[in-house]
Amino acid sequence: MDYISGIESAFKTYIGENSIELLRKEITDKPMILIAGDQLTGKSTQAKNLALYYKGDFRSVGMLFREAASSRGISVAEQARLLLVERGVDVDIDYKTCMMIAGKNVESALAVIEGRQPACMGSYMSSLGKKNIVRLFFSCSIREQALRFLRREVGEEAYIHGKSNIPEENYSNLESLKPFIQKLDLPNSKEVIGQFIENQNRDENDRDRYSKLYGFDYRNLEGYEIVIDTTGKNPEAVFKEVLNKLEALEFKID
Repeated sequence: MDYISGIESAFKTYIGENSIELLRKEITDKPMILIAGDQLTGKSTQAKNLALYYKGDFRSVGMLFREAASSRGISVAEQARLLLVERGVDVDIDYKTCMMIAGKNVESALAVIEGRQPACMGSYMSSLGKKNIVRLFFSCSIREQALRFLRREVGEEAYIHGKSNIPEENYSNLESLKPFIQKLDLPNSKEVIGQFIENQNRDENDRDRYSKLYGFDYRNLEGYEIVIDTTGKNPEAVFKEVLNKLEALEFKID
């Protein structure tokens, strides 16, 4: 994969010339379940479910992102904007992700790691000799993302209202749903729509940043053993589907 050299180059530049050797030294034989996908696809929920099911460690790249923002004394939103024009912080987060994938500070039999890039970083760690990795990608329709956003930010009633009034069509992006959300006449409608568009922009900004920095697109499904569309499925059904597919791969914990 072409992006392997891009990741290695960035680590040597921003972390240090010996950064790759340090990663190799931390590699364990502990299995890793790596979950990627956009926001609102259910990846965090399923990652926590899997960690609980396998009695493993749950790790989120979002946690690293929030820790980095806190250490700089800025908000997560401010850091997201800064990452559009600066390098170093995001590379450090990616390097720490690779350390987790290697097994560093993982106390249980395995870890489940979710975020945008864990699966791609997992491919890089595989190139260094890490084994027992399975990569999952979660997706859902734009309409489903919008409905889940309404549920998260406004509440269940807004979700039900949106489900009844937002037409079932194939939308190209979240912004194309803006007129329908405006018609829902929700409390704080203007603020909700602003957050809604920011949500979409964050996904696209992350995708663009990884492409420019390393040369990978985390939405390229070639690098995943399991791909699951969560549209219209409740968390229990998705979890059952995940377990069935892991079983088909003969994924086992020693």
